Amino acid sequence: MRFGNSRLRLSMRRLSIVVALLAVTSLLLLGPQAIGGSRGQTKTEAEQKGAFKAAYPPVKNQEYAKALAELKKEKALEAIADNLNKEIAIPQNVTLTFAECGTINAFYDPERKQVSMCFELIEHFYEIFQPDAKSEAELDDAVFGAVAFVFYHELGHALAHILDLPITGKEEDAVDQLSTLILADGSDEGEKSVLDGARWFMLEEEQNDTDIDKLPFWDEHSLNQQRFFNIVCWLYGQDEKKYSYLVKNGVLPEERAARCHGEFEQLAKSWGKLLGPHLKN
Repeated sequence: MRFGNSRLRLSMRRLSIVVALLAVTSLLLLGPQAIGGSRGQTKTEAEQKGAFKAAYPPVKNQEYAKALAELKKEKALEAIADNLNKEIAIPQNVTLTFAECGTINAFYDPERKQVSMCFELIEHFYEIFQPDAKSEAELDDAVFGAVAFVFYHELGHALAHILDLPITGKEEDAVDQLSTLILADGSDEGEKSVLDGARWFMLEEEQNDTDIDKLPFWDEHSLNQQRFFNIVCWLYGQDEKKYSYLVKNGVLPEERAARCHGEFEQLAKSWGKLLGPHLKN
C-alpha cells in the first residue's frame, strides 16, 4: 500500500513535535533513577566548557528543505540540546543536525564532533515500514520510533568519544544498549520506539538475500537478527510482566528470556557508572 509522495513532508511536520517531546522525556534517563548511577561532584570549568548545539545545514533536495524548515521553525534540535546541556557536562561542543547525506545513514563524526541524522534514512524507514502499516498514522509512528532509536544510538557514540568512556566489547552493541536504556523509560511512547528500532533490524534482514557465507561477520555491527534479539531482550528484561507477550508469542526465545532481566540490570548499572560522573548536580 502506498500513501503518496507527501510522506516525507508529513513525517517532518510531526517529527519536529516528536523530537521536541523526546527531548523532554528521554532525558529522564540521565537521572540516577533511570541509569542507576549517582551524579558527579561539581564539575570543573574545563569539564563544563562544551555544549550540545543545534545546526541546520542547507540541503539541495526540495522536500528535505521543507522538512528542514519545519524542524528549524519548531526549534526541535534546540530542545534536545538544551535538555542535554542541563543534565550532562561535556568538555567540547557537539553539534546535532538533520542533513542531506547522499546515502542512507546516520552517524557521529568524531573529527567534526557532529551527530548527523540523514533525511535519506528517514525516507528509507518509510519504505521499509510501509508494507505492514495499516494507516499513515501507524506508519508515521513506526518511523518516529526508529528515528528516535537511531538518534540516541548516535548520541551514545558522541558521548563515548567526547567523554572518553572506557567501552569494552563492541561499541555498536554498547550504544544500542544506551538507546534502549534511554527510551525504555516506563512510557509507552519511549518503549514503542525501542520495539520499532528492533523491528527495523528484522525487516532489513527479511529483505536481505545474502548467502550466509557472504554475511558481514567482520563488521563492527552485530548482525541484524542479533541486534533485534538483543534489543527485544533488554526491553523484556526491563519489565518482564509488561512484555511477557514477547515470550508467549515466540518473538523472544525462552532460553534467552531467562537471562534478560540480569542483562538489563547489568547494562543499566554499567551505563550509570560511565555517565554518572558527568551528570550535573
